Amino acid sequence: MTENRRMVDADAGRFADNRKTILIVDDEQVFLEQLKDALEHSSLELHIDTAHDGIEALERLRETHHDIVITDLKMPRMDGYELLKEIQKKYPSVYVVVITAFGSVSGAVEAMRYGAYDFLEKPFNMDTLELSLAKIVRQQEILRENIELKGQIRQYAEGLDQMVGSNPKMQRLYDQIITAADTDLTVLILGETGTGKELVARSVHSRSDRRSKPFVTINCAAVPENLLESEFFGHEKGAFSGAISQRIGKFEKAHTGTLFLDEIGDIPLELQAKILRVIEDGKITRLGSNREIELDFRVICATNRPIQEMIRKELFREDLYYRISVLPIIIPSLRERKDDISLLVSHFIKKYARKLNSNVKGVSHEAMQQLLAYSWPGNVREIENLIQRAMVSTRLEVIDYFPGLGSAGQQDEVAPMGIMNDEPTIWVDVGEGADYHSIKQFILEQFEKKYLAHLLKKHNGVIAEAARESGLNYKTFYLKAEKYRLSRKRSTENA
Repeated sequence: MTENRRMVDADAGRFADNRKTILIVDDEQVFLEQLKDALEHSSLELHIDTAHDGIEALERLRETHHDIVITDLKMPRMDGYELLKEIQKKYPSVYVVVITAFGSVSGAVEAMRYGAYDFLEKPFNMDTLELSLAKIVRQQEILRENIELKGQIRQYAEGLDQMVGSNPKMQRLYDQIITAADTDLTVLILGETGTGKELVARSVHSRSDRRSKPFVTINCAAVPENLLESEFFGHEKGAFSGAISQRIGKFEKAHTGTLFLDEIGDIPLELQAKILRVIEDGKITRLGSNREIELDFRVICATNRPIQEMIRKELFREDLYYRISVLPIIIPSLRERKDDISLLVSHFIKKYARKLNSNVKGVSHEAMQQLLAYSWPGNVREIENLIQRAMVSTRLEVIDYFPGLGSAGQQDEVAPMGIMNDEPTIWVDVGEGADYHSIKQFILEQFEKKYLAHLLKKHNGVIAEAARESGLNYKTFYLKAEKYRLSRKRSTENA
């Protein structure tokens, strides 16, 4: 069939002959022609287009629908990273495979951050590229089926049934989870607060060969610094003041199973060397003991911190980073997949209807526009909390307004009395139709956020000192600071 006779499905963006259209972008003409010829004679049914740099590639994408882009990183006029950014902004359904002669772990992670599906280093095996393309084609067909089923939540596989989303970035996430589950390698999960890093870790564990064994978690940021080593490795009775009995550490509890180190970026630098040695050797020594204990465990780590920047500032060990990031998994923020918001809303309404004894069945068009306009700094956790709050606050079957989400998509600012300004009154414009409980809840949360921020600023970010003045215990204060994404420092004293 000639190109002139092919029919285009404008809605689905696919050729009627079902061939996937691939755009190869590389400034080396010989490589470009060789790869095009190889793919045209591969077992996959493909239509191949080419471009010599990022600017030309964007022109091709504007002119014709493409399913997949294969691009080099080092190119004149516009490099591969800039091209990735533009594709994710303008053509989020297009999958991108990066091929480069300048391969590195940091380069691969950076490409994945910008939305690349896969990263191959030149020279590469054509079988490897064909396998990657075959996976993409399979995922795009799955996505098409989701769209045709009007966005039904797909339970992609065992262990993923609590994850909601049909956006291409979520499809890639599902595939990464399945790949990680089939190995016993160390995994590093990167994502903003509230994106579901622990849920991803549990999904990897639940599909792995260790699924029937322990899944042990530790939030490295929530434990006072002077107790971390004991939490990790355990201690013997009398090992230090207050050690009145033997304690089994998290590594030992995870024997035969999986240890999830959440917020590993918050581990003090001096303790990172010990963590590295344990991960490499599989042996721990309890505090106060000289006996090594050999263990069998798998480690999954997660952080919302900028690890690469921390390495540059010598706040995180580079050797530990390479050891824990054998298989990096990057979770997209909710801002990057707003087309999943309606699915999430339906999911949470169904999830909490019985628990909250609520008759809420959905949200109005106006309320949905509020949700779509908001930036979601707290990601999925924030939208889950918002839906719960709204379900408790209304007697209607349809949520018609979300107090606290402004028309421009940003929360209104409220200053608590006597802290951030001199005004003796709290006032917020929440619009018409907001009930008493919704307004009260919103104002309380804004007060809490400002109050905690004030105390952290006053005590130079030290949680233990701020917690003492507030009257809250350390853990409660920490969790509230996490909720509102407030900067913090860990105290070196026992909280």
